[in-house]
Amino acid sequence: MEAICRQCNRRDAVVKGSMASLLSSPTPGETEEAVPAGRFTPKIWLAVAALVAGFVILFNVGLKGSMVYYLTVSEFLDENHRQKDLGEHFRVNGTTVPGSIERSPSGLGCRFRMTDGTKELAVKYDREIPDTFVDNSEVVVEGRLGTDGTFEARTLLAKCPSKYEASKRS
Repeated sequence: MEAICRQCNRRDAVVKGSMASLLSSPTPGETEEAVPAGRFTPKIWLAVAALVAGFVILFNVGLKGSMVYYLTVSEFLDENHRQKDLGEHFRVNGTTVPGSIERSPSGLGCRFRMTDGTKELAVKYDREIPDTFVDNSEVVVEGRLGTDGTFEARTLLAKCPSKYEASKRS
């Protein structure tokens, strides 16, 4: 009588009464490498540690590139708030000074001044201007301070308060 081993698909002759011992014991030359439940080999620990380290590095690199400090105009112009360890790029929040917007003849970019009610900051922007960018509108600019003291914005966000105010009920 022949039987097929379910683990290794090996055909073996079966002698009555010894089927359990034949299927459970290894043949000469084979070794059993059983890992106890709940334990991992050093290779698995090394692979897991490498993956975790890789994710931590990717997270930190991605976070550093996207971190920009958000300040008001007064905070930005105050040397104590704008320290060297904060980096070069900032977001500055304020309101456009009425009559200060000078649009470029090409249609791309503009120069304007923004204020928080206390101090003013000159801003230069060289990209497409949002439709909601008008005098006395709240703006957020992202960029860096140029060598001439003008803020060189790479992003200009203009808020339109009329679209977001609650309607008055009568």
